Amino acid sequence: MPLITWTPQLSVGVQPLDNDHKLLVSLINQLHDTVEDNQDRDTVGSVLNALVDYTEYHFEREEILMRVCGYPDLEKHKKAHDAMKAKVKGIKNDYAKSENMDIGDDVLDFIKNWFTEHVQNQDKLYRSFMDGKDQEIEAANRAYQDKLEEELSKI
Repeated sequence: MPLITWTPQLSVGVQPLDNDHKLLVSLINQLHDTVEDNQDRDTVGSVLNALVDYTEYHFEREEILMRVCGYPDLEKHKKAHDAMKAKVKGIKNDYAKSENMDIGDDVLDFIKNWFTEHVQNQDKLYRSFMDGKDQEIEAANRAYQDKLEEELSKI
């Protein structure tokens, strides 16, 4: 049974960000499943790393789109992102360093609750600033994708 189920209540009404949120839901559920199935540390660590990496990618994209659309509470929103990034990076690093650390229900519940509360109580606040700005969103999203592809090609 999934830890989080995507529902219309989680939609922010901006397609690229909804797509990111759907993928984050999938990664959170994958992490939950690997833990519940008692999979090996490497598998759990791999899913945890993917979740942390995609969270960072999503936050950066979301902040770019908020900036382009003139969202006035960007800095406050960014601080919430920075706090979450620090928390999940800490979990990831602690897990990698300690053979004795497990990802337990407390960690899974924290991630689930933070995600759902953040989307429903903070992300939805920028929706009205993005309404009617499809061209700006598309251009900024395309530029961000191009930048990422260029960075990845250097690896």
